[in-house]
Amino acid sequence: MSQRLGEFDEFTMLKALERQGHRCACCGTSIFCLGEAGRDSHKFGEGAHAHHIKPIKFDGDNSENNCVIICESCHYSVHEGGNYRFGTVYGVSSDYPYFKRKRCR
Repeated sequence: MSQRLGEFDEFTMLKALERQGHRCACCGTSIFCLGEAGRDSHKFGEGAHAHHIKPIKFDGDNSENNCVIICESCHYSVHEGGNYRFGTVYGVSSDYPYFKRKRCR
């Protein structure tokens, strides 16, 4: 099956989730599985979505550095309340506090 434009492959999503320390890049809630598979273990029963920091329509790509894994409700929020089609806002990695795993010292 070929990858559709604007979709991350599974390897990229898993690497992004690992980079984030298995936490939502926005709120920090633990995420154990991608997609709908994670609902049972998510604190609020939500699935995990892959999100483009810089959307494809603004010349974003499907690289790991442009991918964050976020909760379903966080995904809705970053798309201006669900404005997936006409949204005009895109972010940078610093907009996502859990973009990189926090190191313990």
